[in-house]
Amino acid sequence: MAATRPGRKRIRRRRRLPWIAAGVGALAASDLRAQSNLEFRYLFYQESGGRTAVSNPWLYLNQDFGLKGGQLSLLLGYDSISGASPTGGYPTMDATTSASGATSSSIPLANYVDTRKSASLSYARKFGAHLPSVDISYSEENDYLARGAGLSDSWTIANGRGTLHYGAAISRDVVTPVTTGEHLPKSSNAIAAGFSWIVGERDLLDVSASLTKLSGYLTDPYKIVPILAAPDPQLPEVRPDARSRYAIVFKYAHYFGDTDGAVKVGYRYYWDDWSVAANTLDLLYDQRVGTRWIVSPLIRLYTQNRATFFAYEFAAPQPYMSADYRLSAFDSVLGGLTVSYAIRRDLVLAVGATYQFQQGRDRVVPAPAAVPPTPLGPLAEGEEGEGGSPTTVSAADMTVYTVTVGLSWRY
Repeated sequence: MAATRPGRKRIRRRRRLPWIAAGVGALAASDLRAQSNLEFRYLFYQESGGRTAVSNPWLYLNQDFGLKGGQLSLLLGYDSISGASPTGGYPTMDATTSASGATSSSIPLANYVDTRKSASLSYARKFGAHLPSVDISYSEENDYLARGAGLSDSWTIANGRGTLHYGAAISRDVVTPVTTGEHLPKSSNAIAAGFSWIVGERDLLDVSASLTKLSGYLTDPYKIVPILAAPDPQLPEVRPDARSRYAIVFKYAHYFGDTDGAVKVGYRYYWDDWSVAANTLDLLYDQRVGTRWIVSPLIRLYTQNRATFFAYEFAAPQPYMSADYRLSAFDSVLGGLTVSYAIRRDLVLAVGATYQFQQGRDRVVPAPAAVPPTPLGPLAEGEEGEGGSPTTVSAADMTVYTVTVGLSWRY
């Protein structure tokens, strides 16, 4: 692990219960499984420009003990994380130019290496029309310890046509920056509720909402903020010690009997009291081909605005300030394809890949190389790009691709 990691970016599997993010009574659906299953999956994630790369194998076991015995699920994961992440420093123009005379920009990056080990355990058992579940989770990194627990329930009503799903989850985490060795507490409390309805023989609709309250140490200890009028031109970022996060999710699925395919549409609206708001639109289509193949193309559109205390530079120190691009305004488009093949009736192989293009809307003109940044605001004077217009950059600009391979066995 590097001695310091001012540009640390976390790639972390959701530690919350599935219903908080999914919005479809996943636990209720799991009760329909007549068999246990064991699944292994490997994910590789890579950002452009030598940024973050993640290698993530994980193993999932769902053991069905029957109607009276319930179901026990275990998920084990391991993340190997490396690469570089933006520090929050102000971008500069590279000292060299290309053969065409164009000048390229440079986003300050910091290299880092880390690993993460995680485990989660859940147990669910049917009681009449209810399917309650208890979940616990644990994960550990070199500088982050996460512990979580939750309770949820899926309640089938209207002769099985509708399902109410609701629950609560907590986490008690500890941040230990490698730069200071301090033990800084961070906690979250979340509640969620939703309703799934079988609209017809081929249609399913789900609406859900969630609220998460975060408190404690919410600052990234490795990010810096450029300051114009200060003895030290770069100070550590400072974020509020509390955050309220809200989300509403709509999901709709339709089965096409003529073609043996299904379309799934999802929309999520997110907002919080840091003034970040985001829209996510998902479109997934599953098409069965023959008796063994399923082809699943995916497209996702995402957009978010910036936090009130975000800027790529500040005129003077502020109570709260951050130059972390994850709190900036940006848009992204993701496309993907997964192909599943039934080797046997009980054994399925799946291979998938996604490609994401992301571009920031909060943009700045890079400062000349080896010269302290002087522009303030997104449209300061600077080097000109093609057509005579100033060249602007954002640390949010990047492309990302993932590759996933999975093998699932039902027994």
